[in-house]
Amino acid sequence: MKDKRITFTLLVVLCLGIIFWFSHQNGRLSESLSDGFTIKIIDFYAKVRHKEYSFEEKEVLVKSLRTFIRKSAHFTIYLLLGFFSFLTFNSYGVKYPVLYSILFCFFYACSDEIHQLFVSARSGRVLDVFIDTCGACLGNGIVLLLKKYKIWEHSSQLAQKE
Repeated sequence: MKDKRITFTLLVVLCLGIIFWFSHQNGRLSESLSDGFTIKIIDFYAKVRHKEYSFEEKEVLVKSLRTFIRKSAHFTIYLLLGFFSFLTFNSYGVKYPVLYSILFCFFYACSDEIHQLFVSARSGRVLDVFIDTCGACLGNGIVLLLKKYKIWEHSSQLAQKE
């Protein structure tokens, strides 16, 4: 049990660090990273579909997908944070791990948006806090479903037998 506590806690800390690292980047660098990731998705899609896009077409696609990609990144990292924070609270025997996990993620999302107010060319947005919290809720929901259908316990038992 102690190993699980350490592992889950480290995964939460890793998520927090990744969130802070991305939030600490100035607006230009942050947008550049998002756009670079979007171009990789477009290139992958083009390769799978045996299609080619001109530079101008890619530029239009990047601009049209930018917001979706950035908000999806928010949602996804907080989904992971919600998932791992639930497991952390649960491993310490906290009575209401869902409640504490979601509150923890919500308050970290708030602090993250406040932090961005002090970063060049960045802004704090209430919408991002909402998206982050929704991601955390889904992360908690996934753990609950895994536990309900005994998928989580089963995989843990298999790992202990090996």
